[in-house]
Order: sequence, then structure tokens, then C-alpha cells
Amino acid sequence: MPYAKPETAPEWIKATDAAAVLGVDTRTVVRMIQRSETQVRTVKLDRGVLIHREDWQAELDRRRIPVGTSA
Repeated sequence: MPYAKPETAPEWIKATDAAAVLGVDTRTVVRMIQRSETQVRTVKLDRGVLIHREDWQAELDRRRIPVGTSA
């Protein structure tokens, strides 16, 4: 009897999904990558850019402002 495949998050996310997290346009994320403003691994495809999920999460954590501090 085959067992169910565990549900896991994909290793790579679309730039559109990354942009949605920040609330910005996809082009903004792509420009950030092109200008080396982010430290993420990417794969460029004909239809867009894929970003390594763990790298993107680390980048978000790095940019996060702790609660109770002023920007």
C-alpha cells in the first residue's frame, strides 16, 4: 500500500510570491536581486525568477525591525 507523500513547502518560490510578502511589485524584487541588494540564490527562467525559499526567509529576518525599536 503506497503511503501519502508528506506535504512540504517547495524549495524555490516565484518572485511574484516574494513580492507579495513585501507588498511590492514583482519588478521591485527583481531589481533588488539585480542590484545585489539581497543575498539570495536565484534561478532565472524565461517566465521569471525563482528564489530559494530559505535564502528569502533569511533575508526577511535580516531586514525585520525588532518590536519596540524606532526605525
